[in-house]
Amino acid sequence: MSRNLFPIALLVGSAPAFAQTNNNAVTQSEDAFGRAVGNERIGIYSNDEVRGFNPTEAGNNRLEGLYIDVQSITSPRLLDGSSIRVGYAARATLFPAPTGIVDLRMDKFSGKTQFSAEVDWENYANTSGVIEGKIALAGDKFGLALGLGLRRADQVQFRNGSFRNYLVGASWLPVKGSEVNVFASGYRGRSSEYAPILYSSGNALPPQQPRKLQQTQPWAQSQSGGVANGMIVKMPLSETIKFEGGLFYTTRREPIRFVTLLLGVAPDGRVANHLVLAEKDNKTASLSGEARVIKTWTGEKLRHSLTLSLRGRDQDRRFGGQSSIALGASRSGVQDFRPEPVFAFGSKDQTNVQQLTYGLQYVLQSKTGSMISLAVQKANYRKTSDFANAALADTVSRDAPWLFSANGALAISSRFSAYGGYVRGLEESAVAPDIATNRNQAPPPLRTRQMDVGLRYALSSNLSLIGGVFEVKKPYYAIDAATRFERLGTVSNRGFELSLAGTLAPGLTLVAGGILVDPQISGAEVTAGRIGARPVGSFKKRGVLNLDWKPVGQENWSFDLALDRVSPETADRLNSFSTPAKGGVNLGTRYRMTFGSSKLLLRAQVQNALNTYGWRVNSSGGFTTNQPRSFYLQGVVDF
Repeated sequence: MSRNLFPIALLVGSAPAFAQTNNNAVTQSEDAFGRAVGNERIGIYSNDEVRGFNPTEAGNNRLEGLYIDVQSITSPRLLDGSSIRVGYAARATLFPAPTGIVDLRMDKFSGKTQFSAEVDWENYANTSGVIEGKIALAGDKFGLALGLGLRRADQVQFRNGSFRNYLVGASWLPVKGSEVNVFASGYRGRSSEYAPILYSSGNALPPQQPRKLQQTQPWAQSQSGGVANGMIVKMPLSETIKFEGGLFYTTRREPIRFVTLLLGVAPDGRVANHLVLAEKDNKTASLSGEARVIKTWTGEKLRHSLTLSLRGRDQDRRFGGQSSIALGASRSGVQDFRPEPVFAFGSKDQTNVQQLTYGLQYVLQSKTGSMISLAVQKANYRKTSDFANAALADTVSRDAPWLFSANGALAISSRFSAYGGYVRGLEESAVAPDIATNRNQAPPPLRTRQMDVGLRYALSSNLSLIGGVFEVKKPYYAIDAATRFERLGTVSNRGFELSLAGTLAPGLTLVAGGILVDPQISGAEVTAGRIGARPVGSFKKRGVLNLDWKPVGQENWSFDLALDRVSPETADRLNSFSTPAKGGVNLGTRYRMTFGSSKLLLRAQVQNALNTYGWRVNSSGGFTTNQPRSFYLQGVVDF
């Protein structure tokens, strides 16, 4: 996950969206490839990991189907959920992308007045509250969406801090098939403390860490904030022509940001250098959007559509000038607090990205479910980098590729279909991580490609099985032997993915899936033995299983089970050692009741019920732990 988006992802997951009494990610999922409904997230993929890559870092977010350059999701109040569009789920997506599409859905006025209130509690003194409302001002044609969320988190080492978020939106629904949405949303986080990142001294794991012990310095408290404002217009121009457009302004600000790195951690816990990095007044802002015209016409057996699109963004980023506080030798797993130092911040670096992409896509669909989609795009990309260090030359990178894609599905029978696709893209890379000597610097854009093919079988009207193979190929950027973030070759992720989703029996819903992947790096660095053939942080296998059971004959109770298992992850650039496999078990129950016109939901869940310990490895070889067992209670009222 992008380190800039990591706190945002925690915040988005911290409190759900509107009308939660009906939300259930298991019963509302069509496949196991990734779905978020409120604060529930299930599937083998997520908004920051698809087939071994990060679609959010790549710039593949859509809001209500329209391109948005996400710098900050800002507020859980803005979103109702998201879906991962990949494989079979991406067969009819407009202008698909090699790393997959993160399809975000807005929480907006839908024609009637509604109110909702929620209180969440977790152990470790994590509490949050939400008030939301949809207010009809002119019948079902015009209304407001309002929301306010507050959270205080005291979970040691994971998400300490206080957060608040809001949404103010207005929707106009003049005629059938049309909508105009205007919104302003934002969030602010204060006193945020994040767990230290451990870097091993050799080819052995760090010692296990006490997950309830605060190891970061008391004065290393970060602040962040941002907004996501915009407008979406979808309007029929005639019976066969429709206009869709969106314009968005998103920002992320970090008045102060701290990162704790424990370098050279030995198996006995000794730390060669306890390093704290501080940055001040970082900001990223982006004006982005898309406008498209869609022409459709229908024959006796076939439906045609032709889409003309223009997407663009103008992104400014201010970063750098960090103050490095080397606290020297220390130990992991203990509190080693030091006096607050005097920080010396330097001048800031700046980048600007300007991009315009013109696209034309044709889709042909039959009444039997077969379809074919052909798209061509012309991208024009320019990135300028101005460095405060006079020893570094300012740079300009440009690219203007033609990008082609072809996707299709063939309905072999009423239950059996095949699908496949080929996509080329121009995507962003992650920025250089905190440990890099060129920290925060961003590589040029990446030319990427993806191929996949698979089969879907409807076991019943409510249960489907999807299996497919894929290959995604990209330039590979990572930390080299000199701790510089550079291109070290090309990485190819080939694999097999499986999804089984639907109703097994009355009241019993299943979402299960898995991925087998073989990530391989090629290039001179691998040939020379300076890096291994597998990317740092990569794994070979993952499986998930989610069950939701509502006993037949009653409507109040339901019970849920979630299992997740991940194979060992490559732990260093030489591939000399790996983490142990890890997994988790979540158990939960829901109780629903109705009183008058209102609905009440009470939910309880035990997360990581077996309290298993697991290491996570980021792409630069840094270790963090998973969360310990936690207890979660939720109460929601929809008025």
